[in-house]
Amino acid sequence: MLNHEVKHWYDAHSTLWGLRFLSDIYHCRNDLHEAEQSGISTELLHFNRQLDLFDRVQYIKLPQYYSTTNPKANKSSPWKYDYSAGIMFSKYGKPTDRNLFFTRFANENGELIARVPFSLCSLLESSAVAQELNARVRIIGMIDDPVSRKIESDKLLKDTMAELYNENLVEYSVVAHKISNAFTLSDAIEAYNIAAKLTRLILNLPDDIIMSLKPRDMLHPSFENFIVPYENSLKYIDHGAIFSLLVDSLYSEHQVKGLQVTSDNLESLLDEIFEKHLNLTLLDVFERSKDEVIKICSPVSFDLEKEYINSLFEAGIKLHNDFGLIGSHFINLDENLIPDFVLGDGNFVSQRGESQENFENRYFQLTGYFDYLSDFSKACIV
Repeated sequence: MLNHEVKHWYDAHSTLWGLRFLSDIYHCRNDLHEAEQSGISTELLHFNRQLDLFDRVQYIKLPQYYSTTNPKANKSSPWKYDYSAGIMFSKYGKPTDRNLFFTRFANENGELIARVPFSLCSLLESSAVAQELNARVRIIGMIDDPVSRKIESDKLLKDTMAELYNENLVEYSVVAHKISNAFTLSDAIEAYNIAAKLTRLILNLPDDIIMSLKPRDMLHPSFENFIVPYENSLKYIDHGAIFSLLVDSLYSEHQVKGLQVTSDNLESLLDEIFEKHLNLTLLDVFERSKDEVIKICSPVSFDLEKEYINSLFEAGIKLHNDFGLIGSHFINLDENLIPDFVLGDGNFVSQRGESQENFENRYFQLTGYFDYLSDFSKACIV
């Protein structure tokens, strides 16, 4: 559990997406703080940013409306699968040009078991599951007794397969399913390893590079029906769609031509794709990502939590540089920072000497701010 949750922290504190998101949270929270300090006559010019931030939080997971599960149909495995693209609705209930990409899972009789979108949440969860599984493999490898080690290895495989075919956990597994199906992988951990690396790449891509991707040039003719939806989704920097596009591109450029995509050769294969279609190497992409991170993480001018925020940004620049554009599927927590956390029994753990009072105050301030965003969103009804 610690490995799983810590990976979420690293994805939020060491990627271009995560550091931009944190910066926007703290800047918007300060805007609200200054407005509250100024009184009722404060101009509301920046309040649209508050609503935009709330929408971005909601976008991470996507509303439950877009997901479907049918537990009664989950009678066998492996599942059949099919891909589809749908549309999102506006706040006024009207169809938009913003597309979603789904996997539809069915049993051997064709009955729908689940339909789940490729969301940013599903990418983040796949990254965290990869960390968790590799931590378990590492621990099992430390068992001296070969019989006990084999028993634990078999149990891990059994548990992993059960989770892959649990209709209530498809948000966690849909990314691994697509990778397994696209690259004909039977090793679930290898699928999650690829997912973790792809997720980090996607979270580190600057917006202008994302919008420069060319689905029509990158995909095999069999993906013709998805080209326009992909083009629409790139305009909105839809991370789930970018993941699906890159998997389809890896399939079109390499897998379909007989070159097996693996965690080991993923970076070199992606480098070929980016150089071919954008005339950029992954090294070029990383340099541009680093430039944006430095701009985003410039010291803040306001006073609210200034010292903490600036130290967070300083650490973020270093982590972004150290872990790289794609990085590894596994972060060894013996060698890297474990962020502050509180256990279920209330015990506080901090490697940095932080006080529990400061930690909990920051938590309650941020959750209180999210409650405000939720209330403000409900007020925007005209």
